[in-house]
Amino acid sequence: MKVLLSAGMIQGGRSGVGRYVIALSEALVREQATVDLTVAGLDADRGLFPWIDDTHWISIPANMSGGAANLVWHQLCLNTVLKRLRIDRVHIPSYRRIIWRAAVPQVATIHDCAPFVLRDKYDFLRGFFGRVIVPRLARRVSHVIAVSETTGKDVARFMRVPPENLTVVPNGIDHQMFYPQDAAAIAEFRHRKHLTRPFFLYVARLEHPAKNHLRLIRAFESLADSGTFDGHLILPGAPWHGSTLIEQAVATSRHRDRIRLEGFVNNADLPLWYAAAEALVFPSLMEGFGLPLLESQACGTRIACADATSLPEVAGPAGILFNGLDEMSITAAMTRLATMDGVERRLLEEQGLAWAARFTWSSHAAAVAQIYHDANDRRNVS
Repeated sequence: MKVLLSAGMIQGGRSGVGRYVIALSEALVREQATVDLTVAGLDADRGLFPWIDDTHWISIPANMSGGAANLVWHQLCLNTVLKRLRIDRVHIPSYRRIIWRAAVPQVATIHDCAPFVLRDKYDFLRGFFGRVIVPRLARRVSHVIAVSETTGKDVARFMRVPPENLTVVPNGIDHQMFYPQDAAAIAEFRHRKHLTRPFFLYVARLEHPAKNHLRLIRAFESLADSGTFDGHLILPGAPWHGSTLIEQAVATSRHRDRIRLEGFVNNADLPLWYAAAEALVFPSLMEGFGLPLLESQACGTRIACADATSLPEVAGPAGILFNGLDEMSITAAMTRLATMDGVERRLLEEQGLAWAARFTWSSHAAAVAQIYHDANDRRNVS
């Protein structure tokens, strides 16, 4: 079966959708012999797909890289490509790019329903598109893949996608990248990054209010005031909407010498950040999945996260939950992480490793390949 996967919105691989598309494409090419995969993307991202040969790469014009222009390309130009290549299925991994009238049966992955769940995440136009236009698009898709049970329930509730056209397929993680690191590698990394004290880590783009950095910063200040933890808070992530507010909060913090904005972290260093951390603290208010939770656990690192949206189901039995809207609750979770004894610590680390091992891109790709084969044609559904 000839399948085209769109990679026109992956933002250089720096977004969750980007990491999803890259990992899925590799697993499909390497492990699913019944799928003949073509990828459509920007040439600036070509190097992220070394397993795709040039005959299976479709270049999206560089002037179509912007959000609105990229959306237009999907609606007006992609069908021509599908017909020319005689593609059997098209897979759109972002709800904003779903084609209104696709030339072939269309599969879409929906990662979250943020415009409905967190209404102040987007401006008026993006919110309107997400709440009004996207549900109509989603109901025209042959089959929708939701990456978590929470997202699946939201898609059914808010977008009214019928259950027979909706399948939950949890994300995977790359276990060749995320695994416990040896002591020498961690020591060298600490020296290279000037990490002289223990630290709590929050890996997320600097986005306000959805990622909830401000409450985490204030909660850490309370922790530092108590004297319970003498380490740092490190916040890796690329600037995004509202990042100036986060930067100002760090700059004006009474503990600004203990809070560090690290910027975007490349893939080579990310496992070492997880492994070197005291714990991952993840206060995000809206996540369709939350890959850092599993990536941390796969590296043997404890986690604490907000009890919101999909995070509890992804964190599993070893995740410590807190109320992301309550700074005292976040502080209490960090206090527990900082003061727990060695027995409880080892138990959470072992439980986390076992839990994370259940999530693989191989199993995700196998389920997606089956959906390609089973997808019915719903192009004329209104």
